[in-house]
Amino acid sequence: MRNKNPASVVREALAKALVFYYPLAGRLKEGLARKLMVDCSGQGVLFIEAEADVSLERFGVELQPPFPCRDELLYDVPGSSGLLDSPLILFQQHNDPFFQFPPSNSVNI
Repeated sequence: MRNKNPASVVREALAKALVFYYPLAGRLKEGLARKLMVDCSGQGVLFIEAEADVSLERFGVELQPPFPCRDELLYDVPGSSGLLDSPLILFQQHNDPFFQFPPSNSVNI
């Protein structure tokens, strides 16, 4: 694993795990009588790779809300604010020093 991009390692492991947990790659739908169900569409989870120029040490020993810089650290994925038709899982992996918005490497796995 040396010299491998951490995000690539997580992405590859997630892709392998989703084979066995394929409903997590689906979308939440509303059925008859407003019953919620998972549509096993295979659309994938949303994986976002970003870079940040801040370390956790900057926030102190205990990380508790309200989080400073929350809006700068978390990417608001367009179309993911609703419950229906959104990915069931969204991964955001932060690497090295520079935040990019929008993320340069946003993919569905």
